[in-house]
Amino acid sequence: MQKLPKTLVNNFCLMPWVHLYIDTTGKAKACCNTSITYGSVRNKSIEEIWEGEKINTFRNNLLKGIKDKRCAICYNKESAGKSSIRTETLEKYKKHLPKALQNLPKSKPVYLDVRFSNICNLKCRTCWHGASSSWFEDAKILKTNVGNKAILKATTNNPRLIQNILSYSSDIEEIYFAGGEPLLMEEHYLLLEQLIQKNKTDTLIRYNTNLSQLNLKDKNVIDFWKKFKHIHLSISIDAIGKKVELIRSGLKWDKLIQNILTIKEQCPNIKLEIAPTVSVFNVLDLADLHQYFYKNQWIDNINSIYINILERPSYYNIQVLPTPIKQKVKHKIQQHILWLQQNKATKSTIEEFNSIIKYMQLSDDTKGYSQYKKEVARINKLRNELLDTL
Repeated sequence: MQKLPKTLVNNFCLMPWVHLYIDTTGKAKACCNTSITYGSVRNKSIEEIWEGEKINTFRNNLLKGIKDKRCAICYNKESAGKSSIRTETLEKYKKHLPKALQNLPKSKPVYLDVRFSNICNLKCRTCWHGASSSWFEDAKILKTNVGNKAILKATTNNPRLIQNILSYSSDIEEIYFAGGEPLLMEEHYLLLEQLIQKNKTDTLIRYNTNLSQLNLKDKNVIDFWKKFKHIHLSISIDAIGKKVELIRSGLKWDKLIQNILTIKEQCPNIKLEIAPTVSVFNVLDLADLHQYFYKNQWIDNINSIYINILERPSYYNIQVLPTPIKQKVKHKIQQHILWLQQNKATKSTIEEFNSIIKYMQLSDDTKGYSQYKKEVARINKLRNELLDTL
C-alpha cells in the first residue's frame, strides 16, 4: 500500500473514490458544493464518468497533496472548526481509505447523491430555480432562471439512469436524496421500489427534505420506509411558526409538525434531526429552534441537529452582518452553548455551534449587508411578503 504522510491523510478528500454526485442538469461533480465536473450522464454512462480522465486527474492531484481552489467551501468551514462534507465522508468511509491511497482503478461508488430533478413545492429565500421548480416564475422576473422550463431533469430518461445506478447496487452503501424536494419525485419512489425488489433494504437511505408532504399521487412514502432498516431524515427547517413560513415560502408549519408526529408514531426507528440552513435570516433563531424541537421530543435527542452554514449567495452569508449584530448573535449562541452543556450535549454538537461564531467572524462585508437588505426588499415586493431584515 502507498504510504502517505499523516498530514496528507488528515487533509485528504476521499470523495472521488467513494462518492458520486449528479445535479439536476445531469452534471456529475465531485460533490454538491463544488464546480469540479467529471462529465454528464446525459451523454455518458456512470461507468464512463467514474473511470474517466477528469475524475482521475482530480484523484491524482489529491494523492499529490494538491488543494483545489474549487473546494473552498469545505476549507472555509474547516478553518472555522466546522465539519464539512470532506471531513464527514472521510470519517464515515475511512474503511475505504486504503483503496483510495492505492488508487485502485476499478473502485466503485458506494455513496450516491443523485438529484433527479428540481421539483419542489417551496421557494425558500436562500434557494434558486436550479434547486426548486417553484422559483421559476420569480426567477424569470429576476432574470436568474435556468432555461425556459420550471422543471429541470437530470436526463430525458431518468428511469434509464436509475437502471444505470442499480448496476452498482451490490456496492452501494448509502443513497442520499435531496432536491428539489425528493418526496415529490417519481424517480425517488422508483429507485426505492427497485432496491426493495433487489433485497437491498439494508442500504442507508438518507434525506434532506422539507417534509411538507408524505404522499405523491397514490404513493405514501411511509409504506416504503417501513421496508428499510436504516432511514435518516434531515428536516430542512430554519425557524419556528410564521417566521419559517416566510423564509421557506409555501411551507405550512402545522402540516410539518403533523407529518413529524405521523412518522414518530408509524416509523419509530427512523432517525430524525433538524437541518437548519444558517443564514442572515435565521442565525438569531437557531437556539430557539433547537430547544423547541428538543423539548417537544420531535427529534431523537439533543444532538440531532445538522448545522448547514450557507455560503452562497454571499449577501445571505452571516459574514455580511455588521459588528453590533454579530455581537448579539455571539451572545445568543454562547447562551445556547451553556444550555447544551447543562443538558449533556456531545462535544461535537457544542463545537458545531462554536463554529458558527468562528465562521461569522472570519470576514466582514458591509457591502454584502447592504445588498442583503436590498435583495430582501426586492423579494418582499415581488411576493407581497414582509420578511424583516436584521
